[in-house]
Order: sequence, then structure tokens, then C-alpha cells
Amino acid sequence: MSVVTPVEVLAVLGPVSAIVVHEMVRSRVSGAELRDALRRLRHGEMDDFEAYAGLDGRMRRVVDLLVATEPLDGPR
Repeated sequence: MSVVTPVEVLAVLGPVSAIVVHEMVRSRVSGAELRDALRRLRHGEMDDFEAYAGLDGRMRRVVDLLVATEPLDGPR
């Protein structure tokens, strides 16, 4: 799989901080992995610590970055 580009990050997440875009690209996550992590987060799968702990370090970083982009009142 190819790594996500800044354009893909913005297409999936909408307008976000340049730091988030940079860190997503630097994490070398694929577009499919980014969308999967976003889906898991929005469906509450990451509410369970064991599910979160079961991810590898790179994917935990991606989830952490996604948490930082979500509004406090819930998903967009």
C-alpha cells in the first residue's frame, strides 16, 4: 500500500491543522488505514482500552491524531 499524501489527508479529514497533516504523512499510514482508524474511532471501537492497546504504535499515533481533530461535541 502506498502512504497517504497531504491531499488525501485533507480529503478524508477536511480542513485540519498543517501539523496533523504533516504527522499523518510522517506516520506512513495508507489511505485505507486512515479511513479505517477514523471509522473505528467514530463507531466507538477505540473506547475500549484493550482495542486501543491492541493496535501497533503507528496506528495508535494515527488514532491519537484523529482524536485531536474531532470536535468536542462528537463526530462531524
